[in-house]
Amino acid sequence: MLDLHAIQKSFDDTAVLRSISLSVAAGEIVALLGPSGCGKTTLLRIIAGLETADSGEVLLEGADVTAVPVHRRGFGMVFQDYALFPHKNVGENVVFGLRMQQWLPEKVNGRAAQVLALVGLAGFAERAIHELSG
Repeated sequence: MLDLHAIQKSFDDTAVLRSISLSVAAGEIVALLGPSGCGKTTLLRIIAGLETADSGEVLLEGADVTAVPVHRRGFGMVFQDYALFPHKNVGENVVFGLRMQQWLPEKVNGRAAQVLALVGLAGFAERAIHELSG
């Protein structure tokens, strides 16, 4: 479970996140929607540890990870255009992270298929990245 408690973030004099609290249960899928500049990416960066909140807490399974460095959090974040390898197909992009985490080779393809199904991309593993939308 992921819990955010009263997350606040400002850049200079502009408040981007004002007391954001959210609970996400294991297996739950959440979408952050809003206009450009409303803080969606900033919130994701705080969860991943790429950005620090001015105040508030990030809890994972009840443990406070607010001050835990990004490389120790175990979160992944894929930016829509910048973190996909254009020379790899959809499936190869998915398994890349699993291989970097040293998953057992015999489990990689099965987990990749599960993840693709979870996000509605079952059957798209062989497609080129440029063939996807959004």
